[in-house]
Amino acid sequence: MERSHKAAAVLGAAALALAGCAGGGGGGGGDTGPIKVGAINGVTGLFQAPEVPKAVQAVFDEVNAAGGINGRKIEYISKDDAMNPQRSTEAAVELIDSEAVVALVGSSSAVDCGLNRAKYGRAGIVSIPAVGVDPACFTSPNIAPVNPGPYKQLTAALYFLSQTKKHEKVCAYLTVLPGSGDGIENAIKEWSAVTGKRLTVKDTSVGQGDPTPYLVKAKEAGCAGIVYNSQVGPWFAQAKTQNMTAVDFVMLANSYTDANAQAIPEGLNVYSATEWQPYTDESLPGNDRWAKLVSAGGIPKTAFSQGAIMAADVFVQVVKGIRGPITRESVTKAFKEMKPVEYPLVGTPYVFGPGDAHNPVEGARFVKAENRAWRVLPEGFVIPGKG
Repeated sequence: MERSHKAAAVLGAAALALAGCAGGGGGGGGDTGPIKVGAINGVTGLFQAPEVPKAVQAVFDEVNAAGGINGRKIEYISKDDAMNPQRSTEAAVELIDSEAVVALVGSSSAVDCGLNRAKYGRAGIVSIPAVGVDPACFTSPNIAPVNPGPYKQLTAALYFLSQTKKHEKVCAYLTVLPGSGDGIENAIKEWSAVTGKRLTVKDTSVGQGDPTPYLVKAKEAGCAGIVYNSQVGPWFAQAKTQNMTAVDFVMLANSYTDANAQAIPEGLNVYSATEWQPYTDESLPGNDRWAKLVSAGGIPKTAFSQGAIMAADVFVQVVKGIRGPITRESVTKAFKEMKPVEYPLVGTPYVFGPGDAHNPVEGARFVKAENRAWRVLPEGFVIPGKG
């Protein structure tokens, strides 16, 4: 279902095209030095998204080429933590103390939020991650990602199966990573609260082994819709063997890759949630600006690079509205007091706000695996309980 937003502030495609223009009102208070902005990213290590800092830099390069913000250029300092806890904590200290950044924008580390949330609070600095992964990214006073995250996605996926696909018997077969158990439970509870429904089967013990026992159990329980978040190839090969052609399977956004589309056998009904507009269709709202920027910079076209462009755009939009010096204090105040802004890549307005937890972006779009590729479904963003 398509949501019609009525936000207090609108950040449409036309406004985004002007994001690089030098804006009045981003007062420097006589300070002509660069506006230092930091990030902690996974460029190497187990969780890699090297395109994220490159995409953020592309937005800031656009701003700087147009004269900066009130004459001040943005200096972007991204540090790679390689998913190493010590490196992540050291990076936060360096950015906050040595570099004296005014905010963190476009982070994509898998460990940053949990390790550094307290530091951000003590320093009075805000972080606007491009990709929030850790539950701490969504439950911290000073962190507000631009993506829905895995838990809002899970709620949307369950809602898609029960309300859009009209299935009574909805099941969940999930791999639970360390620290994610409470988030998964809360996502399921949110779906139940909105729909009044309960899962027919909930199995959070799915591993990397033989998927046959899980799929046999699902058939015996009559699961008509299944949310699944683990290994793609073996699971769907066995689902094909089990002749589960009438079941609707939904995966979460981490599975939305070209390689996974090619690994899914024909004849199955397999969908994936997407956090932003599906990147495989550049005609969708917001994708034109993103595609233009990343193409010009030779940056991979991925969902993560979409989040990077959005995080940088939102930062520029908010900071251009500051009256007076642009400092850590004024930037934090601006984000804590900002009005919601619509952004065409996501389903609900983005707002940071004054709360102790922030998960402002909700909902998901859905794509279906057909002919070894993804086809975008026409429903628009599916937002549980809204629309």
